[in-house]
Amino acid sequence: MFSIDPIAFSFGNFEIRWYGILIAIALVVGIILSYYLAKYRNQKAEEVINFAPFAVISGVIGARLLHVVVNWSYYSKNLSYIFAFRRGGLAIQGVMLGGVIALLIFCKVRKLNFWTWADILSPALILGQAIGRWGNYFNQEAFGKPTSLPWGIYIDPINRPVEYSNAQYFHPTFFYEFLANLALFALLLFIHRIYKKRPNSFPDGLIFCTYLGVYAVYRSIIEYIRVDSSYFLGIKVVYILDVITIIAVLIIANSLVKRFRIKKLQEKIED
Repeated sequence: MFSIDPIAFSFGNFEIRWYGILIAIALVVGIILSYYLAKYRNQKAEEVINFAPFAVISGVIGARLLHVVVNWSYYSKNLSYIFAFRRGGLAIQGVMLGGVIALLIFCKVRKLNFWTWADILSPALILGQAIGRWGNYFNQEAFGKPTSLPWGIYIDPINRPVEYSNAQYFHPTFFYEFLANLALFALLLFIHRIYKKRPNSFPDGLIFCTYLGVYAVYRSIIEYIRVDSSYFLGIKVVYILDVITIIAVLIIANSLVKRFRIKKLQEKIED
């Protein structure tokens, strides 16, 4: 048993935390991956660089806002903590929402196909999430219920929920999601390869829908054993968000496929 120090380096009162380092790594890796994936899909790769600053800003704002809204009962009594990012508190669904809104505006201004670019950025997003999950390890957060399994992770007493104060080892749910994120990342790259080999055979946007839908499914499964969930009317907030996401994905995917088939039919008639 040993304590995990969330601080990587410190210079006097200035601290650099592992969580911040991992987020920075995730951003750099995501930009590089998206750049080369854009070239692979015969798109203007430089647009990735143009979009990157907006993605970062909107993602952070969205993540923080959603976290604050979901935990408003706490922040309404501690207003000074709303902008205290160093205290933690970012919702991954907020990153997704903020990023989507920023991409919609960016594509509108730059006259780009939103669905094509949503597909291109999806693998980078899920890989970034996988890398970022290790920040939970260093912060000793996002873990599950107590377990006696050999891969259970030791949690310091100060970070244990009151109801589990006598337990020592807990499910490393952050690691479960890390593995699931890597599997989804591989799946999205595989689908990109199919798109590349069979151009104009599938509508753009389905890779993005796969990312959102599959993530929502396994996130809900993993959430079942997490002990730090937020609730709304007695229901875990993640469940509510994931159900909404899955319904939206099914509607969007169905619409994209229908429009694609109609377009193909019209092209065949014109030929």
